Amino acid sequence: MSDVTVLGMEEILKKLKKLPERVQKNVLTGAIRASAKPIIKEARRLVPVRSGTLKKSIGVRKRRSKDRKIIKFSIAPLSKKGGFYGMFIENGTSKMAAHPFMRPAFEKEGKNTIKAAKEYMNKRIDKEIAKL
Repeated sequence: MSDVTVLGMEEILKKLKKLPERVQKNVLTGAIRASAKPIIKEARRLVPVRSGTLKKSIGVRKRRSKDRKIIKFSIAPLSKKGGFYGMFIENGTSKMAAHPFMRPAFEKEGKNTIKAAKEYMNKRIDKEIAKL
């Protein structure tokens, strides 16, 4: 990654609170997407490839609760991109052995997600504060 000095979360949150609420939400959404990149990259490296569709389908999905107050993000093969069968590859079936790729990716890259989120937030918050 780059040579950015990564502040602790307390400092980042203090800076984030100086921004308008709409911008805060955008920064946090971007940070979550940035933090998912190491896991996505590793999962794509580990996934068994036949046609490449499953590999390409691995990404971040954003969902809202029915009352729209809670936002959830997940990293998984996306059905819209042809990855509906990813869970069968990951967990296996009664006729097929499991070939885990998501869980090992998370276990290997989990710590890098925090660093990626902090770096993204540091850069983005500084850009947004400069606009004020």
